[in-house]
Amino acid sequence: MERKTHTQAEVMTILRELADGLSVEEATKKHRISRATLYRWRKRAQATGIEEINRLRQVDQENTRLKHLLAEAALEVQALKEQLRQLGWPKSGGRE
Repeated sequence: MERKTHTQAEVMTILRELADGLSVEEATKKHRISRATLYRWRKRAQATGIEEINRLRQVDQENTRLKHLLAEAALEVQALKEQLRQLGWPKSGGRE
């Protein structure tokens, strides 16, 4: 087989076809690629998928932590504002 460079979109399309039930033999004939290439693409896609899932999980955890910190800070600010109002702040002419 001649050497051809496939784009990432083409590779993902071929792998989706495999996931949808196309057999390996049919995919290799249809797209004129070797079985080794197909298996290499599948392995790389699975590894990338796992890495991406782990990265997204870490981002979600960090996002949750930051949301909690922001909520705590907002509560502290609100409590301080209420304490200032009880002490008579702002004095005449202050903005609300």
